[in-house]
Amino acid sequence: MFPVKSLTVRGHTLELPDFFPDATKGVIRACSADDITTAGINGIIVNTYHLLTQPGPTVLEQFGGIKRYMNFPGTVISDSGGWQMFSLIHRSDGMGTISKDGVTFKKETKNGTFKHKITPEKCIQTQFAIGADIMICLDYFTPENPSPTDLDISVKRTVEWAQRCKEEFDLLCRQKKLSADEKPLLFCVLQGGRDKASVEKCASGLRKLNFDGWGLGGWLFDENMDLDLDICRFYHECMEPDKPLYALGIGNPKAIADCANIGFAIFDCVLPTRDARHKRLYVFTKPADQIDFASPEKWYDYIYIQREKYIRDFSPISEFCDCYTCTNYTRAYVRHLFEIEDTLAYRLATIHNLRMYSMLMAALRKRL
Repeated sequence: MFPVKSLTVRGHTLELPDFFPDATKGVIRACSADDITTAGINGIIVNTYHLLTQPGPTVLEQFGGIKRYMNFPGTVISDSGGWQMFSLIHRSDGMGTISKDGVTFKKETKNGTFKHKITPEKCIQTQFAIGADIMICLDYFTPENPSPTDLDISVKRTVEWAQRCKEEFDLLCRQKKLSADEKPLLFCVLQGGRDKASVEKCASGLRKLNFDGWGLGGWLFDENMDLDLDICRFYHECMEPDKPLYALGIGNPKAIADCANIGFAIFDCVLPTRDARHKRLYVFTKPADQIDFASPEKWYDYIYIQREKYIRDFSPISEFCDCYTCTNYTRAYVRHLFEIEDTLAYRLATIHNLRMYSMLMAALRKRL
């Protein structure tokens, strides 16, 4: 039995498990809000790091939040942006610094380079300005192949920052006089890499703070770049089982099915939308409601639509898909759009991949 079948936030109930595609900068490229919802997508995730300068939190707050700004009626998660900030700094020492107080970084845009300092408090303030339904604490990302010192710092600061985020979150809820039905939810992020003692230590500190949900954090891939399901199970065991559990950044269909089987309820990733723009389309090998997700049998595949064999292929992208693209257009036409570099190709391909994911999540909800 799946442990948490739904969550309710701001009067809206979301059935679980579910997938949130990345609308990083407040948009899923080439798609309108109607395209997204018609594809069966119930929620999206936006990124605090990217929205800091474009359009900026004050613009979003003045307009009434990202949902009104995008005209999107579904549930919105705001990522803390921690992964992006840490990645930026690790790539180039001159782009910022990380201290016990927070993260200072430079962000380059077409309008110039801007310097920002994000503390746990500022992170929560920004997410309130964005107006998200589910907010994520600022955490200290555990790098790939961490040293014992890296692990110690990651765990210690993740817990300290989570406490500061929670205190600021509670303060702002009181100041805004939000009722229980009006409050957003706040999720912590569990760190510790693949070191089980560090994961336990981090979880012990976070459990004392009573968050609304938990996120799966850190670099959890093995030497072959496969998701380490053993360590994912251990993370799950360390979390509170009666709370919704969020597998941050987990997004290929098999990994989603495997993690949902463990008990994770929320997923997000750039994969389906990015792959769509790069001509890789997802298809089931049989109707979604007939798939045994625990079977080793291959249940989905890719179509690389640029290949010559699709020039005269007048079938839909997938015989098992009911999306707008598959019910109105052929593989040949979608390939043609990519060949002539028309932006309609991005829209049609993205709609299809999003629908494939929403059908996957609906099938998983029935199975679990």
